[in-house]
Amino acid sequence: MIRMHIAFALAAAFAAGAVASELTIFADGAYKADIVLPAAPNGVEKLAAEELTYHFRKAFGKAPEVVGEDKVDAVRHPFHIYLGTTKAATAAGLPVGKLADEEHVVKTVGSGLYLLGGDGDTTYDEAVDWKRVAMRGTLYAAYDFLENEMDVRWLWPGETGEVVPKRAALVVGALDRRAQEPLLVRFYYGGGYKVKTGFASDENAQAFFREQKRLLLRQRLGKRVDIRSGHSFAQWWKNYHEKHPEYFNLLPNGKRMPHRTPTLCTMCVSEPGVWKQRVEEWRRWWANVSRQRHAPCPWVNCCENDSPALCTCERCRSWDGPDPRFEKSPYWNGSMAKDFDETWLGRKFTPDIGLSAGGRWVLPRTPWSDGERAASLSDRYVRFYNEVAALAKQYNPEAKAIGYAYANYIDPPLKTRVGADTVIIFVPRSYFPYDDEEFANFRKQWGGWVKMGATRMVYRPNYMLACGNHPNDTARRILPDFAFAYTNGMFACQQDSLTGAWSAQAMHLYAMTRAMRDPLRGYEKARADMLSGFGKAAGTVNRYFDMVEANSARWTSESYRQMGMKNITRDDVGGTFRNPNAVLGDFFDDRFFSDCYAILDEAVREAADDAAVKARIEFLRKGLRDTELGRQCRIAQKARAADPNDTAKKAAFAAAFKALVDYRASVEGDFVCDYSFHANWERLFVGWPHKVRKDSQLR
Repeated sequence: MIRMHIAFALAAAFAAGAVASELTIFADGAYKADIVLPAAPNGVEKLAAEELTYHFRKAFGKAPEVVGEDKVDAVRHPFHIYLGTTKAATAAGLPVGKLADEEHVVKTVGSGLYLLGGDGDTTYDEAVDWKRVAMRGTLYAAYDFLENEMDVRWLWPGETGEVVPKRAALVVGALDRRAQEPLLVRFYYGGGYKVKTGFASDENAQAFFREQKRLLLRQRLGKRVDIRSGHSFAQWWKNYHEKHPEYFNLLPNGKRMPHRTPTLCTMCVSEPGVWKQRVEEWRRWWANVSRQRHAPCPWVNCCENDSPALCTCERCRSWDGPDPRFEKSPYWNGSMAKDFDETWLGRKFTPDIGLSAGGRWVLPRTPWSDGERAASLSDRYVRFYNEVAALAKQYNPEAKAIGYAYANYIDPPLKTRVGADTVIIFVPRSYFPYDDEEFANFRKQWGGWVKMGATRMVYRPNYMLACGNHPNDTARRILPDFAFAYTNGMFACQQDSLTGAWSAQAMHLYAMTRAMRDPLRGYEKARADMLSGFGKAAGTVNRYFDMVEANSARWTSESYRQMGMKNITRDDVGGTFRNPNAVLGDFFDDRFFSDCYAILDEAVREAADDAAVKARIEFLRKGLRDTELGRQCRIAQKARAADPNDTAKKAAFAAAFKALVDYRASVEGDFVCDYSFHANWERLFVGWPHKVRKDSQLR
């Protein structure tokens, strides 16, 4: 009997040989289709079955039957959802075993809906961890179906962020889709920041990270291959400075030494010994990792340390492009040499080189500068990357060099073209605000790199670090540039960093996350996705998002810089990625909170008896309330700092901080925010007295 049922199902599918016209999943209170797995399902196929089951249960009120292919009963279920590499998919003429990594197919043939993809040999443990290199094509096919045929959306971590419309029936027409994730890498740094502070409960912390991980998986974040990058010379001073001082930057004082700390010492990139040492390290690394099951790209990491480039030697200077800013610069024209040790050595900001307030790579305002950008060292770095790539290819024809466009080498080179074996990681200069100046600057810089030969580029912005955990949305301004980058050579995206402010920055985080798997989709569709979770209150909630966006857009780089200068904490200008809460007293006013609360109150009334919509509105309110309490804490802290001997002001700050901590403890189980990340930075860079829990079991 079983064999007859299998034969019947296969014959029906094969005989159809074309896209089915109509297929019933659920009707009349019962499933008309089951979920069919291969006889020996892989980890991705198992996870896809679990995800379909979970969402079907929420949509239809009951779980579907999941069976192995040898248990198919065409009488019990006249239609079937085949997952992965089933025999039925092969019989139906689908490209079983022929799909590229992460490619997926959604197709109806005869009585079957086929969801399959390029899974490789991915295990279940690999499949559920979005940060690991893994192929999840069949899972992505399931998510494709849930989004497009069932209008499912995932807005933020936890059940309130799951938009799964209730359905009495589901009948799908002819489907025939085939796609692959457009970016090779879709990645956030961070996302697992388990510091022993911020969360009052380990259980709540673990639940937060678990649900955040699940959300990012559903948004199809992941990578087909690992790209080794990041500041790569941090240990070189320690390892090589005694035997090879020539490897390191020559400062204006005539010494090859760190300007500040050893891990930030930059290289003398024109020195052939640096190329050879870098390639030799790479060869030893590649000998080990090339044997891994998922070997990374065989690329030489040439990313400079996290500092503006500093070498003044004659050979490096001869590699630079014809930039008139060199002659104006005290650092480069030699006029700083005399008093460099006494005045500038060890300083965080050096005229014509360092970072300015707000994180933009422009000059701090000094007698020598009115704030223009520093002289560009891009030509020397491109030549460095090209030289390393040529040397590495002598050992491996697949080798490439990968390096940054960053700091004072972010402008496109003037005379040196990017070689065919050089990959550029472009790090935009701004955290916040993303104003018209930044928009124009991005297009000019990225487009300039493309014109100089950079045909394959990695986009590695810092925008997600902006504004801490308070309301912010600049995604409408950023996403057109994201699309521009994608149509001009972007093949991977690594955003820095996921701070987990899901409630306060719900719209911004959703839009930026969604863009990584559809770079051309745009902000308006992302906003529509978000509003789909608010039912009758969608129009009013839209006004709330407009309020947040308008407050974010009102700041210019200059006004934000001025605000930051008035809010210096622990020697850091306020409002940078380290101390965004330092500017809370000025970034918002009382009117912003009262207006936002009024809008959310109105939305709750419009939601009427829709409990799910009310829960989502309350989720937004929690991030707003956290920010309001944080603002009160910052105002009280500044008052205390202005009069440290005033016991009343000291008590007021203590009370404001306690109110904030108590509130966070009351909502931390609702996936509002990664409080471990933010509390740690508030402790280190704003001076808020968060306790580090010795009893915590977090790792």
